Amino acid sequence: MLLIRWMRTKAGRHLPLLCLLAGVLLGPIPELAAMDLTEGWEYRWGDSPFTADGIPTWTLDQEAEDWSAIGFPSNPPSRDGQTNVWFRTILPEGDWRDPVLYLFSVDLIVEIYLDGRKIYQYGDFDEAGQGRFEGWPWHMVSLPQDSGGELIYFRIYSDYMDIGLWGEVQVLERIDLLRNLVTGSIGRLVSSSLTLLIGLLSLLFALVQREQAVFGALALFALASGSTVLSGAQATLLLFDAPLFWDYLGAAGYFLLPVAMALLLQQWLRPAYGWLLGLIWRLNLAYLVGAISLSLLGFVSLAETYPVFDRLFLLSLLVLLLPALHSLSRGHRDQQLILGAYALMSLLLLLDMAVAHNLVSWGRVPLGWGSLGFALSVVAISMTHYTRMQHELLLLNTSLERQVQARTAELEQLASQDALTGLKNRRFLDEVLPRELALAQRQQSPLSLLVCDIDHFKRFNDCYGHAAGDAVLQRVAAHLQAVFRQTDLVCRYGGEEFVIVMPGAEMSDACRCAEAFRTAVTADRIQYEHQILEPVTLSVGIASWPEPVGESAQLLECADRALYRAKTNGRDRVECAD
Repeated sequence: MLLIRWMRTKAGRHLPLLCLLAGVLLGPIPELAAMDLTEGWEYRWGDSPFTADGIPTWTLDQEAEDWSAIGFPSNPPSRDGQTNVWFRTILPEGDWRDPVLYLFSVDLIVEIYLDGRKIYQYGDFDEAGQGRFEGWPWHMVSLPQDSGGELIYFRIYSDYMDIGLWGEVQVLERIDLLRNLVTGSIGRLVSSSLTLLIGLLSLLFALVQREQAVFGALALFALASGSTVLSGAQATLLLFDAPLFWDYLGAAGYFLLPVAMALLLQQWLRPAYGWLLGLIWRLNLAYLVGAISLSLLGFVSLAETYPVFDRLFLLSLLVLLLPALHSLSRGHRDQQLILGAYALMSLLLLLDMAVAHNLVSWGRVPLGWGSLGFALSVVAISMTHYTRMQHELLLLNTSLERQVQARTAELEQLASQDALTGLKNRRFLDEVLPRELALAQRQQSPLSLLVCDIDHFKRFNDCYGHAAGDAVLQRVAAHLQAVFRQTDLVCRYGGEEFVIVMPGAEMSDACRCAEAFRTAVTADRIQYEHQILEPVTLSVGIASWPEPVGESAQLLECADRALYRAKTNGRDRVECAD
């Protein structure tokens, strides 16, 4: 009983903890089904006088003939500028534990009476029976347990195009109503949360990506549609009981939708429809700023801004139709998917507009579907781009690995190759000679080392120039590659000096190859810039394993001493180590 008494208070109505108690802790309990109040309604134009005790006299005379029957308490005939109306009906009987009257919405403010006693009020009536717009929330009116069969009266004021109740009118258990409000809002809360999150991410991308205008327009549409859907989730009042706040949020999102749509199409279709789309979004943005500002300043009611915008929105959609079809037919798949989400949201908004203007019978329009459709389309596009990006990254990594391997091999080759002659360099010789000598020792096979030097090369450079000297070095390298075997390792040791490692070659084999090389160089007539250069001669020193040495440095030193003897003995000759 304490819980029920607390739930009857205004504070208890709006705490989300109550929803958890209703849906989780209490669980399913025997209940009466909700009863729709769809019959027995009567209306009466004008406003009732009140007794000295504050009792409306129209509630005292239940048999008055001034009441007229109406199918549903909304927009009675022959309004003729009337702003006050009363409705009444008989409450259904039932074995209720904690009965409440649920009103989906009221245009615009209302007082409810039972037995001449006011049991509920939303908005403030002045002495003239008028008041100001306070928002469009749902209403939960506590009823006495024994109120079944009694007349209940609704005093309503509205200077809006609609007057009366709107949507559902039910009697049901309080716990059922709260459970229905929460479960009925889950779809909107989820879809709006996803859409708002996408809007924030798009806004972040708009700050860092190149396509700032496109991401900005997507962020604007996501935030606008998410706000519109979120404001219509009835459970939001359980979290924050501020109807006007949610109505202003919904209005701002609703008014912003055509701005975002026109901005995005303008980016895709510029300059074909740029001026027209620019006019559309500027006109709608001006209306948004003007309507919200005038409403906040109290010059107009927020409710009065909707009928004008509905006409502007309808006109904007008709104008946007041709550019949208153009983009749909010629755009890429991502654009088509986004436009499809726009189209779904637009159709649902048009249906909601038709319901609001009584063009179709009342029903809850699932705007959350439009928001969810947009969110899913963005997620689908993101997943497609992510998959494509991962594939491209894989291909890029593979390509980079190949390039790195090729570059590494190239660098390794450059590191061990002489750039001028194309022969191996001294670094290569220092690495390979110990290995080749160790292999020869292990296999007990001979190995010969030749050191060659061009005679008087400095004088040659001084006479003909360094460019001619480079040409001679390249010609000598060509003779080395022609004379020696492919298995021989031919290196430029430095300057005009060359070293040849001959695995498996004995001293006699090395001498024969050296003489052939020397003879070929001496007989060559090298031409440089149409000038025949003087003959080139060279001296060669040879050392072989296993006769004199056991280490590569000693082998190289022996060959170098043999070269020195060749130089001392007159050059242009081959000398072998002792």
